[in-house]
Amino acid sequence: MIVRYDTREKVVGAFMLFILAVLAVTILTIGRSKDWFREKVIYYATFQESYNLERNASVKLFNADIGKVTDISLIGNMVHVRLSIFAEYASRIRKDSMATVSSVNYIGSKYISIRPGSSDSPLILEGGEIPSEEQKSLTDILADFEVEKTARKVIRAVQDISDVASLLKDPNGPLFEALSSINASLDAVESRVGVILDSLAVSVDKVPHTVDLVDRDLQKIYELGVALEENIAVLRTILDSVEKGSRDVPTITKTTVKGIDEIRVGVENIGDVVSSLKKNILIRGNLPPGPKVKGDDAGVRP
Repeated sequence: MIVRYDTREKVVGAFMLFILAVLAVTILTIGRSKDWFREKVIYYATFQESYNLERNASVKLFNADIGKVTDISLIGNMVHVRLSIFAEYASRIRKDSMATVSSVNYIGSKYISIRPGSSDSPLILEGGEIPSEEQKSLTDILADFEVEKTARKVIRAVQDISDVASLLKDPNGPLFEALSSINASLDAVESRVGVILDSLAVSVDKVPHTVDLVDRDLQKIYELGVALEENIAVLRTILDSVEKGSRDVPTITKTTVKGIDEIRVGVENIGDVVSSLKKNILIRGNLPPGPKVKGDDAGVRP
């Protein structure tokens, strides 16, 4: 038998399927936000009192949520707490771990804080009990801070402040003596500053005359510089001339030596000519007589 559905029934069926799909998506979304589908491991912790701890309270590791408190029960004289912790954090739960009840402040909501164990300590199996320590009361905290001892220190400090204030008010005390010394020092500084200012005024008065002398000296220096430049130019000209003359010295020396050689040759030729003339009969008789030679040693020689 074939069942036939009309259009209205088909629309209603499609709408119901859509509603179911939306409901499933909503449940999945809420479940993921509430960690319904995350794998969890169950542990237990025991305390002497509940410390106003409630179900669904957070379980934290380094202030990060790692689970929830799922049940709180009283067994004998102890409070037994059931903890549901995410499986990825189970490797941190070890024999030397420690669970304690903590809160942001004394009137805030409570949560379980777990201090992780060392890596060399054995793991606590699922369903095992985590070691716990009791939450410190206000009396314990005050004892830790040693309120009485601290109060004594505060009282002693207040008394010391009072003594210091009395010393400061004493006209013959160290404060007024220090102020007197400061005033004396300021007076000395003021007088010294006055002397310095007077000396500075005198120096300022002498500044124009000093400036004139400096200007005059600078003018003289300028004139000396100009004269020095002129002398340097003359000296440079002289050096150029000397350098040029020194270049001609070898040529002049060579020419002079050549002339002397020519004169020597000429003199020798003249001597030969004179000897030839003396030997000529025609000319020898007409030559003038030579210089007379004194015979001081005549008759001496044999």
